[in-house]
Amino acid sequence: MSPRARILLVPVFAVTLLAALPARAAVAPALPYADLVHEVIGFLYSDVGWNGIRTNDDDPAGYPVPPYFYSYAINDGNNLDGSLVGYPGYLSVSYPGYTASVAIDAFLDWRRFSGDLSGEALARARAYADWILEHRTPAGDLYGNLPYSTQTDGVMGGGWDGPAIMTDKPPMFALRLLRLYDITGEAAYWNGAVEIADVMAATQLGGGAADDGRWPFRVVPSDGTVTQDYTSHLTPAIRFFDAMAARTGNAAYQDAADRAWAWLLANPGNPAAADYMRFEGFYEDQSPEMQTGFQDHYSGHEMLVELLRRRPAGWQDLAVTIWDSLSSRYLQESPSPKYDPYTPVTLEWSGWPEATYASSLQYARTALLLDQALAGDPRRDAAWRTTALDMAAACSHGRNTRKNDGRMFTTVRDIITYFNSDSWYEQNFNTVKYCLEIMALEPDLAPVGDAYILAADHALVSIDRPLDGPSLEYATAGGAGLERVKLPGAPGGVYAGAAPLPQVAGPVPATAGWSWDPATAVATIRHDDGPVAIVMGPTAVPETGAPGGPALRIRALSVPGGARALFAVDLARDGAMELAVYDLQGRRVRRLATGATWSAGTREIAWDGRDDHGRTVASGVYLVRGRSGGAEARARVLQIR
Repeated sequence: MSPRARILLVPVFAVTLLAALPARAAVAPALPYADLVHEVIGFLYSDVGWNGIRTNDDDPAGYPVPPYFYSYAINDGNNLDGSLVGYPGYLSVSYPGYTASVAIDAFLDWRRFSGDLSGEALARARAYADWILEHRTPAGDLYGNLPYSTQTDGVMGGGWDGPAIMTDKPPMFALRLLRLYDITGEAAYWNGAVEIADVMAATQLGGGAADDGRWPFRVVPSDGTVTQDYTSHLTPAIRFFDAMAARTGNAAYQDAADRAWAWLLANPGNPAAADYMRFEGFYEDQSPEMQTGFQDHYSGHEMLVELLRRRPAGWQDLAVTIWDSLSSRYLQESPSPKYDPYTPVTLEWSGWPEATYASSLQYARTALLLDQALAGDPRRDAAWRTTALDMAAACSHGRNTRKNDGRMFTTVRDIITYFNSDSWYEQNFNTVKYCLEIMALEPDLAPVGDAYILAADHALVSIDRPLDGPSLEYATAGGAGLERVKLPGAPGGVYAGAAPLPQVAGPVPATAGWSWDPATAVATIRHDDGPVAIVMGPTAVPETGAPGGPALRIRALSVPGGARALFAVDLARDGAMELAVYDLQGRRVRRLATGATWSAGTREIAWDGRDDHGRTVASGVYLVRGRSGGAEARARVLQIR
């Protein structure tokens, strides 16, 4: 069997989608979620995050260390921060195994959603994977060829890990290697995944029900000495071994997945077990003693998501029990003097009772999955969805407005004043990842006026979004796939491998075909080959548009000599206009309109080739993006100096 196969990181298609309901928020969203993601991506693409900090620092072998791997925190002055508190003398500590995994997800998910015209998102995802592959445990170790979970000043290991690594981080990273392999075909990614699979399969514990199928949490790679025993975070290994079994037909891989899942059901999922509802063993920045007994939200959420994917007998009751357990421990609702008005939010873990944007956005994502999975079931609580939407809205206020470059704060209290100057690098990745997943589950929160791939169950090897219209063409690894795409209107036709696909009734086509949900403006497409082409028809008119034409259109105009860029903006009706120029990396270059009301009609707009600070930009291709009401449009412009 080909190693290219289906990867489903977020089980969007395993749930029954509800009709769109009016959203309510305790605090209104600070800005549309797509805009928030775009601004955070702009920060991640900036020099702050790419060879812009401590670029002269190398590891002992002389290999340049990516900035994000030098420290988990960056302050408002763009200096990397660490902490002497709780660490054995290290100023700069980072967590490469987890950070690389969530970074790769963020960049690849953004690539799917945006189209990644410049290729920058894929390049950055590959850079993280390549660096990890260059810095793994020695091949001859018992736990060899695995990523490290901690790094200190360019040296692998250290911090509270000491000489050990965490066993939950290698399968997290391996899942991302599979995503990259499917997109690029790069053999190193497949080989790295196989090496991780073989080591993890060989070190899986046996014994009685309390041990069979699990792994110890912290181990010394050379000889397997256990420095911290318990972790409930087995879901990355389960998903990874499922994927490897499907790709290779290797029964040992499937056995490893099944045994790990059985351990979760028999222990944290079993009321009769000593470790019932014990979700613990995830964080790198705490010692074994500090973590033991202080539970965290992360593995509980991920077990619940896996439960919704697998749906064994009795899954409904167990899912609700896990949810109630997590909510009772971590959910912070209004009134809360500590966080108001930015509630509801969730604490990160019991040992450090602070609400973070990562934990809160993960909670909101999981709440929406659970709400949709139990549609029509009497166990469903309508408050789940309401809380999720309110929580996402509260998190949209988490940008560091002092720095005002798109980066996120660390904790919810930082909006008021807490750490006051620090931002976690990984929080920016989590904001991108979870906001995109939330928009996939709640399409009304996604933008209108263009084509956006909200979810896909196979990796996308190519995406083409022509700038002269809201059509879309893409190809998946292996040709087959199931995607959900938000569109400005019903397609005029959908093609797979140049052959038309039939339109079918129902929310999800059972065989090759496509369905259309006018309530959410989402097309669900199932195909057996590719590429897929979505062609917009005469009915594809945005809600706010006039019949027969789009509500907003931007057209590049030719200018003799190219000393400036000129374009026309066609607006179908009066409305507030936002207009800006971006480079191909997604960074905003110049604001041209900031919300003033424009009258319907056509305007010619000239851009003098300067950025918001009055500096002349380099020659090249730039994007003009506009929004008015619910409509969006964009165009390429060429700036020549």
